[in-house]
Amino acid sequence: MATLGQKLRELRHHKGYKLNEVAEGADLSISFISLIERDKASISVENLHKLANFYNVRLFQIFQDIEEEDAFIMTSNQLSEANAPGMATKPTFFLLSPEENLTVRAFLVHIPPASQQEDIRLQKGETIIYVKQGDLEINLPNKKPLHLTAGDTAHLTSYKGTLLRNPSDEAPVKLLMVASSTTQQLDKMGDFFHFHEIAD
Repeated sequence: MATLGQKLRELRHHKGYKLNEVAEGADLSISFISLIERDKASISVENLHKLANFYNVRLFQIFQDIEEEDAFIMTSNQLSEANAPGMATKPTFFLLSPEENLTVRAFLVHIPPASQQEDIRLQKGETIIYVKQGDLEINLPNKKPLHLTAGDTAHLTSYKGTLLRNPSDEAPVKLLMVASSTTQQLDKMGDFFHFHEIAD
């Protein structure tokens, strides 16, 4: 079941507003709304009323499931300006789909040059990859490495640990990755990669 923050984020996207527009219209800070939508802070009834009034909905509607169709859009400018700490030294995942419990999730993945970066280990799921820029090496268990270049795609099913790596010592790789919600993306230590949101 969706959390209050997820419902508020879904409502904002459904209404077509950016964070700064909601902040100005509801007289709340951008950072506060962002924290609320990520369930990192609690919200008072008074501030919840401010959001309901801004969205022109009744308070009880926020707690109901939004059944209407929706679209989650990322512009080319947002994608080209995507940035996060550590991008130069480790693989970085940018969410291209809502955080809600969907059957699939999409990411823009940046993998720095081989001399700097860790491999991405895929486990327990299906992944579709489109190489947007650079070269990608895919290491399936007990098979020869596969090499993809810009424009190539791969549909992977992983159970034991498929490795994705950038073989170049000079150029980064950019991928569009669509993975089943069960797919695990792990670093070489077995830790989950952190997913970054692209600023609205």
